[in-house]
Amino acid sequence: MEQTKPFTLINQAVLSYSLDFQSLEVEPVSLTTYGKHGDLHYKILVDERPYSIRLLQKKRYVNSDLSQSTSDILAQQLRYTDYLRVNGIPFMERVKLEPDALFTNITDSNGQKWTCCLFHWMDGQHVTANTRHTAAQIGMLARQLHDVSLHQHEICFPYIDHTTAYQRWLGDLQRLSISRMPEPVQNSFQEYLTLAQQHLDTARHPKSSSLQPVISTDLNSLNILWNQDQQIIGIVDHEHIGATDRVQDLAWLIKWYARTEGIDSHDVSGRLAKSLLTHYNSPTVLVPEEDPRLASLLWLSGCMNLHFVERTKQLAFDAENNPTDYDQFQLHLQTYRLRGERLVGLLT
Repeated sequence: MEQTKPFTLINQAVLSYSLDFQSLEVEPVSLTTYGKHGDLHYKILVDERPYSIRLLQKKRYVNSDLSQSTSDILAQQLRYTDYLRVNGIPFMERVKLEPDALFTNITDSNGQKWTCCLFHWMDGQHVTANTRHTAAQIGMLARQLHDVSLHQHEICFPYIDHTTAYQRWLGDLQRLSISRMPEPVQNSFQEYLTLAQQHLDTARHPKSSSLQPVISTDLNSLNILWNQDQQIIGIVDHEHIGATDRVQDLAWLIKWYARTEGIDSHDVSGRLAKSLLTHYNSPTVLVPEEDPRLASLLWLSGCMNLHFVERTKQLAFDAENNPTDYDQFQLHLQTYRLRGERLVGLLT
């Protein structure tokens, strides 16, 4: 995006909130570093007061693999952030609109439509290399979020079964052309796909205790703010609030918060996983029969996620067209086989 375009777009978005202001400053770098929806997220100063502005492309609300995104659901998500704040959960506070609007819509000079969400800025820091303390804090926060969702009956979200996306991505990999690859490489790839299908079959059969929907939000490391004493002071992402179940959500949390060396690392610790589950107090809501499903969902979250699938497609294409890339494709599979073993081992 051109240097002047963010300011022009953001100025239009702020004006859509009917804020009466004399000055507007935009931080020079977008805060959006991950994700593939094309969202824009900036810190801005309106008359020197800090805000977080999120600009969502309209095309984002067509389809999402692990969540359903429509304008109606966005409205429910924003209402739910109000509910969380009322119940003592430190979610980023949205800027209120009158009379009952929850967000605004604008169109840029190219005809691109954007949805605008404006929040009061929260200062804090991210923690991506976790400790037993941070894992415990996340476990307690997740339990609070899950439990508080059961006490409200006005806001409803469609239930999201993550295995639907995993099965679709697995199908994409099963259709890849690998006929030119050496037989050992083909066999290694087929073994990986067979293992993924086994985990999918296990993950699809939840026991009764995990069927009760809860409402969760995206608690990955970039959406949690901490103070200098490593206490959680804020949650900043609203766009993945939705209905899931405890086991699905815990699988993602364990994958994120068992990491010991940063968000891009595959190094994980069983002590951190145990700390998270202990402080979630999982025995009070989960039964031992859930353990295989949790293990399989944990494997899938790390070894059949969108990043893995897209990287596998690219490496398979490269290897089919350049035989020297077979080793790189094989190493990729071996890396994720090892990652899967480590993730499942967290629960033993």
